[in-house]
Amino acid sequence: MLSLNNSKLRDFFLQPTSTYAKPIIRRMVLGLAFFFVFTVVLSADFVSDKVSFQIGQVSDRDILAPRTVSYVDTVKTKHLEEEVLSSIANVYDLDVSIMAKADESVAAIFLIARSTLADASLKTDEGKMGKISANMPVSLPQTAVAGLVQLNEADLVKAEEQVKLLLHKYFQRGIRDDDIDLARKHIVIETEELGLNKHMEAAVAGITQQLLKPNFILNIRETDKRKQSALNSIEPVRETVKQGQILVRKGDVVTADQIQAMEELGLYKGQVGEIRVFGLTVFVLLVMLLVMGYLYKFSRGVYENDLQLTLLGLIILLTLLLGKTAHYYSDFVAPVAAGALLASILIDARVGLLTGVTAAMLFGVIVDQDLRAVSVALIGSMVGVYSVSKVTHGYSLTKTGVWIAAVNFIVILATGFIKQVNPSQVLFQGLQGVVSGIVSAVITIGLLPYLEHAFNITTSIKLLDLTRPNHPLLQRLLLDAPGTYHHSVLVGNLAETAADSIGADPVVVRVGAYFHDIGKIKRPYFFVENQVGIDNPHEKIAPSLSTLIVTSHIKDGIDLCRDYKIPQMITDIVQQHHGTTLVSYFYNRATETDHSECIVEADFRYEGPRPQTKEAALIMLADCCEAAVRSIAKPNLNRIEAMVRKIIRERLHDGQLDECSLTLKDLNIIGDVFIRVLSSMFHTRIEYPDTLKELEKRKYKNGSNNKQSPAKDESNGPTGEHRDGCAAKSS
Repeated sequence: MLSLNNSKLRDFFLQPTSTYAKPIIRRMVLGLAFFFVFTVVLSADFVSDKVSFQIGQVSDRDILAPRTVSYVDTVKTKHLEEEVLSSIANVYDLDVSIMAKADESVAAIFLIARSTLADASLKTDEGKMGKISANMPVSLPQTAVAGLVQLNEADLVKAEEQVKLLLHKYFQRGIRDDDIDLARKHIVIETEELGLNKHMEAAVAGITQQLLKPNFILNIRETDKRKQSALNSIEPVRETVKQGQILVRKGDVVTADQIQAMEELGLYKGQVGEIRVFGLTVFVLLVMLLVMGYLYKFSRGVYENDLQLTLLGLIILLTLLLGKTAHYYSDFVAPVAAGALLASILIDARVGLLTGVTAAMLFGVIVDQDLRAVSVALIGSMVGVYSVSKVTHGYSLTKTGVWIAAVNFIVILATGFIKQVNPSQVLFQGLQGVVSGIVSAVITIGLLPYLEHAFNITTSIKLLDLTRPNHPLLQRLLLDAPGTYHHSVLVGNLAETAADSIGADPVVVRVGAYFHDIGKIKRPYFFVENQVGIDNPHEKIAPSLSTLIVTSHIKDGIDLCRDYKIPQMITDIVQQHHGTTLVSYFYNRATETDHSECIVEADFRYEGPRPQTKEAALIMLADCCEAAVRSIAKPNLNRIEAMVRKIIRERLHDGQLDECSLTLKDLNIIGDVFIRVLSSMFHTRIEYPDTLKELEKRKYKNGSNNKQSPAKDESNGPTGEHRDGCAAKSS
């Protein structure tokens, strides 16, 4: 059932059957789905448990801060602004015209008083007071007018002089709007201290009080400018609430400051924090667009493969979930590097690095932009990608976990020292980083088999499992066709040595070499490397039948690979490692018969296809070169070099390398590596005297009793056919 579901999943991505399964529509649906899921996961803390306390209410529980937040305390900031404004003095401008007008008014008042008192027609005080009041330029109190009526000329002169002195005294001091009432009261007191008679005192006090006006005028524009400048210089009062800090304790009376802190954290009265969610939405969308742009530009194969895009999205989502879970314990223990490891192994190193950067950026939202935690996640992921980019043995992920743990420890210590964190706390955080690295490797090891199976991906680790000698199919090869097994190991060593030099995958090459001749298990004795102590059966059958038997090991190998669930990339190598080459030995035998004119060359060629990858082409060349060099009677450096160059040249001219990405430079490098390795494998050995005698005895005995079988002679034509026709021309 699981395999059926996986098959349907792959068919959905690879074989569109409806409008909704077309690549562009499918990609849009996947993008929107992951965008929605990422946003929901990252915004989960934005809508935490809500409280609805009122100022003065007693808290029935402890309220903890779910994250660290820094905010402006508006109440304290307002108080600070009021204090600053109250300390700014108002700006006043001196109006000199006020005193001049006052002098003019004094002169006019006493002039009118003199003229009225000199008027003989006025007999009564009431008449005089009425005339004075009617003609005065300013309104005077009745007490002041009554006092003026009772003064003589000398008293009027003295009173006028006292009024002017008092006015000048106060105007010179400066009078503001808020000082006028106090100044008028002081005038009464000072007038009483002058020792004047009561009529003169009433006149002087009343006239002075009436003419006294503010001569310091408030400069509203300059005052506002100074106050605004002072406000601009004020830094808002910020409060910082740490993650896990108790905002309100059970039994405390809730204050306005505590309610504001809960509002800033989005805990108060069901607040969702719309602005934060909007910002998160934009951020996630931007990150996803950058990821897709990177894939489009630098990894087009992944961009056009919806199955791999889905895998990438799932890896990032899984990483965020792991990071979010660890966040509630410690940000430094989050195994964010696991996502980069999975992407590197399942897709490729570039995508793994991209996954590490993306996961670190999104993890920054979870940890409230804590640069230390983001740095640990990013650098740990990068180290993990570097470590698994070349997996060469089964313990690589374990070593990768150790490397990530070590680097996490160093980064946490370095950033902790920069921020001057307490040394004991930094050390504890460093140990958490070590746990993060190890857990990242453990999670990767645990999830790899499931993701490999679900998405039909063959990783280097999975391939390495196939190279173990206890693999059932290799054990069958060893027991049923030991010569072929030995030949496959030699081909693997030869091809793997050249793989690194031309940018091929050495793991794929080695595994492909081990299984490339697996089909010979069906009929092992028709291949001379397995013919120990028996006659060559090809001597008794027609060349066409021999060709059919030899070439059938390709189909047999494919069937065995499917039976044992060998990965498709290895099955492709089994199918392609001979391409459409000619089984030349049997073809030449067929053309030597009486019916040679009826022979069709195509009947003596492998079905193909030709090698499609560097790895398949490399195994083809290694297979042929190893067989051909083994057929040389007395190999030396010159003979080996001539043979290797000839084999490569023949495969090139025959068109067998037309469909793979090997260049002429690659072929030259392959030839150099093959010559060096084969020269060390088939070097000339010293023959000891006893060995020479024994060989001569065996040769004499065999020559007298039996005729030498050409199929067992390593120097004649048939030896080429035990390598499936690879070395027939060169033998």
